Amino acid sequence: MKRFHRKTRAGCNQCKRRRVKCDETKPSCANCVRNHLQCSLEFLTPIKPENQYPKPRAKPITLQIHSTVSPPRTDIGLATFSLDPKNLELLHHYTSVTCLTLGTVRNMHVWQVEIPRLALCHEFLMHGLLAISALHLSTLQTARNSELIRRATMAEHMALPSFRQYVSANEAEKIHAVFAFAGYLVPYLLSLSGWLDAPMGRIPSLDDYRPHWFHVLRGLVSLCGRSWFELAKGPFSPLLVRSVAPVDCNKNPDDAHLVKIYRLLQRSTLSNPANGKTLAVCRTALDELRRVAALPYSPCKTLEVTAVVYIWPGSISQQFLQLMHQRRPEALVILAHYCVLLKKVDSCWYLKGVGNDLLAAIEHELGDEWRPWIAWALAQPVQ
Repeated sequence: MKRFHRKTRAGCNQCKRRRVKCDETKPSCANCVRNHLQCSLEFLTPIKPENQYPKPRAKPITLQIHSTVSPPRTDIGLATFSLDPKNLELLHHYTSVTCLTLGTVRNMHVWQVEIPRLALCHEFLMHGLLAISALHLSTLQTARNSELIRRATMAEHMALPSFRQYVSANEAEKIHAVFAFAGYLVPYLLSLSGWLDAPMGRIPSLDDYRPHWFHVLRGLVSLCGRSWFELAKGPFSPLLVRSVAPVDCNKNPDDAHLVKIYRLLQRSTLSNPANGKTLAVCRTALDELRRVAALPYSPCKTLEVTAVVYIWPGSISQQFLQLMHQRRPEALVILAHYCVLLKKVDSCWYLKGVGNDLLAAIEHELGDEWRPWIAWALAQPVQ
């Protein structure tokens, strides 16, 4: 979750592009359902234990967040968990160790105090907190991997029905707990990827039969944009940063390598003028990548690199996402340079290896013809 800066208006990306009013219905707004479009409000599918996953399907699945369960209780207290020493172990590990890996010194109070306090009032968030704590502990106590992974999947499975119902209800007083839980989903998916036979470095695809962290990141940023004013009034205000001044991309020491991609887009346009509209979409995504990559070097330095990694997937257009799904080389070249940002946060326990793995998948997809365009990205070391 880290820190966010506001740039998104309410409504899904498809409705903004078509300049029509969005009703913001979940999991997909009415306009997108009527026109058979992929809605940016769809960002979560059920996460099942390993042995309950279905076999891959030939056609894309519909991302669902609806639930038919009875309304969840929200009056839960710490006493509910006090009878289980293992849950207390996970709660203690989160407040003393895991939270330190999720935030920074400036916003640690949010992760260490405010979110656990919210979790005492929202059972689904407590389950999410325990799941993340179990996954982090599994990286430190590898002899307990199987036990801790099982506890994490069970906790998350118990949390999801209530979470989906709260997202669908879109109640302002619940948005803080919903946002906190949504912020745990990316670490959860990435940490479990190896155990659930869902490589974290796979290229985002509509044919995925399991949630992809890239799509979940888009949903998280979209949720932040839609609920900005409500979130700004609560405990997450330290994580929200308003974009008040243009970003000087030249401040980024790596910007020259991103600028070279423009030559690729220009060459593709000249060789095939029909690609002009498609490549304009790529150029916009590249502009946004340059801007985002320069944020840690801005004079204010309000955003860390880990936060920057979260921003770009949520800022690209639906058209560019479709080009990635279609494996268009120009789009994959830009995605490869996003991997350089991922490499810079490789020390983060749930992002370890993601940049290299995704870049390797892109290199395999592009082949020898396009490899020179991602040579610099391939050569960058992890940090």
